[in-house]
Amino acid sequence: MTCRGPGMTQASQEGGTLAARILSRLKPEAMVTRIEYEGPRIAIYTDNPKYFVDNGGVVGQLVTELRKRVIVKSSESVRKPAEEVRSYITSVAPREAGINRIFFDAALGEVLIEAANSKLLQQVPELSEQELFVRTGWRPRIRQSSPISSPAMEQVYYALSDADERMSFLRRAGERIFRDRIYPRSEVVLTVLGAAREVGRSCMLLSTPESRILLDCGVHPGAKGPLNAYPRLDWLDMTLDDLDAVVISHAHLDHVGFVPILFKHGYRGPVYMTEPTLALSTLLLMDAIRVAQSEGAVPPYNMEDLRTMISHTITLPYNSVTDITPDVKLTLYNAGHILGSAVIHLHIGDGAHNVVYTGDFKFDNTRLFQAAFFNFPRAETLVMESTYGSRSDVMPTRMETEQAFAASLRQTLEGGGKVLIPVPAVGRAQEIMLVINELVRTRAVPEVPVYLEGMLKEATGIHILYSDYLSPTVKSEIRETGANPFLAEWYTVVDSPKRRSEIVSEGGPSVILATSGMLEGGPSVYYFSELAEDPRNKILFVSYQVPGTTGRRLLDSATREISLFDPSSGRMRVLRVNAAVERIEGFSGHSDFNQLTRYVSRLQRKVRRVLVVHGERKKSEEFAYHLQQHLKVNAYAPQLLDSVRLY
Repeated sequence: MTCRGPGMTQASQEGGTLAARILSRLKPEAMVTRIEYEGPRIAIYTDNPKYFVDNGGVVGQLVTELRKRVIVKSSESVRKPAEEVRSYITSVAPREAGINRIFFDAALGEVLIEAANSKLLQQVPELSEQELFVRTGWRPRIRQSSPISSPAMEQVYYALSDADERMSFLRRAGERIFRDRIYPRSEVVLTVLGAAREVGRSCMLLSTPESRILLDCGVHPGAKGPLNAYPRLDWLDMTLDDLDAVVISHAHLDHVGFVPILFKHGYRGPVYMTEPTLALSTLLLMDAIRVAQSEGAVPPYNMEDLRTMISHTITLPYNSVTDITPDVKLTLYNAGHILGSAVIHLHIGDGAHNVVYTGDFKFDNTRLFQAAFFNFPRAETLVMESTYGSRSDVMPTRMETEQAFAASLRQTLEGGGKVLIPVPAVGRAQEIMLVINELVRTRAVPEVPVYLEGMLKEATGIHILYSDYLSPTVKSEIRETGANPFLAEWYTVVDSPKRRSEIVSEGGPSVILATSGMLEGGPSVYYFSELAEDPRNKILFVSYQVPGTTGRRLLDSATREISLFDPSSGRMRVLRVNAAVERIEGFSGHSDFNQLTRYVSRLQRKVRRVLVVHGERKKSEEFAYHLQQHLKVNAYAPQLLDSVRLY
């Protein structure tokens, strides 16, 4: 839809369009120049931004009446040049606010202002949304900046800077989303393309007569060969042009790792996720390219494919209902798993059926996040993870977990040893940093150097940048008290690989947090190979170890001998592990057996069916059986390529 000019009102009314309904609610002084579909939003362009500021309730009334997302943008003719606006912002902002980035997103008509003291900046009247919009035609977004630079964020800004290309994409997507429905009835089928009785390559296709939507599209971290490592899109009788949308629950590669490959092969539709998920996905997907190249392999996608993905990504906040196809509305809710992780709610047809897809979720408060959302108005089908779906997967309380962690650290550090904690760069690393910070601050463990390796620095910087998504306590520490727990004095960032040998050889105890969390590539493998033979040291796992990974083999090994690839010789090396090997349960970002059960029980009166996925075969089957027997819920652990008619 593109409606232009002052003479459009009568013609639009006769056609019964959304534009006519919008215009009929606005006075002539609104000076609407055109109305566009832009992705999942209806954009009203105006030559008089002041009208909408002075009549603040009019857009809310339109949203309520139309049940669509409506935004107001100034016409390009009244929007001030970016450099003029930049000068104005810096002139009215207090120097103490510490502005370090002003980014103009011309496609959205927004100016992003990042500042070290964002709270102070938000108190400047001239930079309020209403004032700046009227004065310049740009809507401000003020965000806490991070003192840690992020090449991934630079890639995001670069990809989003091509306003013409993005506007073209948004309009194409909008026309597809808001087209008239063809079929009156919404039949709903879910096809499992990955994560069926396995952990990895999460991917589900939700189909209706109007829509084809992928829920996650990841890779399997421990599998070999495309048939085992990639989602089974080859099985579908459809092309990428038939795909209406991809919705991503969170940034881990087993949920997002295949998305750039979709764009490599020609997909040009929208990808929906939260804003932090876009940042973290970019970080992890860039690193996957680097790792493949360092191992002499050809990456399955390149940076251009990744930038294309970014430019076709539409970020959504939590709790915002959004049309993504003619018959499906999407809402993302906090999942409590990692930064920006989302439980996906799909409202299909005119309330015909509602699907909740949990992705990975934590139904308990942690230091980083609040527990996953569960209070859905309707949820007839629940598709849920079962990583810890066995009855034996009951984690200790958080207090017990942190006490055990502190005792394990003290034992090794007081004996002069070094503790290697292999961690995923995103989620567990930051949780462990918060715990260590508290333990050192309260003197529960000795104050020793704590080295941060790999992507931990950049991932932590992104957590600071999106502190609004963290728990209220951590958010307050970052934004109000100035005592940023991620920047404590005992943390040392390892900026160069040359520093690693010094850390290993230097005397005295230390703690090393290094990626990857499963000893599959990354600096953790180097530290493991150098520290494992010394009995004074310890390898301490704090996250789930996927079957087939080095970390899982080490935990399951009876001989304590591990084969590793030695890059210096190009050969496999057998490593005798004399260091202690421990696993601390309770830090996981996944729900344990009791939390999974409690989550279903909260939805029991609404849910008609539960599909149990993302778990090892025995765990998925056991948890589905448990739901059937004890909660009397229709539960099933689907197999790969199963298609289940939901409605």
